[in-house]
Amino acid sequence: MDDREPEGIEKLLRRNGMLVERKRIEVADYLIGTDVCVERKTLEDFLRSIYDGRLFDQVEEMFRCCSRILLLIEGSYRLDGRGRFHYLGALARLSLEGVSVIHVNDYEDTAYLLTYLAKKVEGDKPSIIPVRKRRKVRGFEEAYSVLLSFPSIGPKSAEKLMSEFKNLKEIFNADFPKLKSLIGEAKARKFREVLNTPFTRERETKLEDQG
Repeated sequence: MDDREPEGIEKLLRRNGMLVERKRIEVADYLIGTDVCVERKTLEDFLRSIYDGRLFDQVEEMFRCCSRILLLIEGSYRLDGRGRFHYLGALARLSLEGVSVIHVNDYEDTAYLLTYLAKKVEGDKPSIIPVRKRRKVRGFEEAYSVLLSFPSIGPKSAEKLMSEFKNLKEIFNADFPKLKSLIGEAKARKFREVLNTPFTRERETKLEDQG
């Protein structure tokens, strides 16, 4: 399982008899056996990933590693207006692309579902281990992780930027037209917006709180 996943889920998995290895994974949160990728999202994160374009980039990356993809969405389903239509549209597209989507209530449901899946896939010796990807040099991994931390950048966009530029400095200093040609106008605009957001107001607020 990815080392950024909640420890509560790991404890429940171990309590259920799972063999769990925590390790940094870039394309999914869990691998069951060698061919089942599982991505866990809260409902809020699922919606954000639709809006910023990360969701389907992630799906594309997962299909490069596994033939069976499962998306777990944690939290109650209470949506209306624009969010509801985007949510349903994303579910329709995911279904057509062969992604299974399951709603669960909380960490406990997630852990038990992963346990049942592991037992079905691996039988008497179930385990939940990290995705086996081609090993990259450390500098590449760190730069890749930095880019993925931006709300508008998914795996596919990150790879395009890293293929075009030599390092993060060049990416951060790239002009808007160049970024737009690589990752599209909406993603490029959001990327530049995050880079140019000042920290001043946040620092002032913290100083006021301390005083």
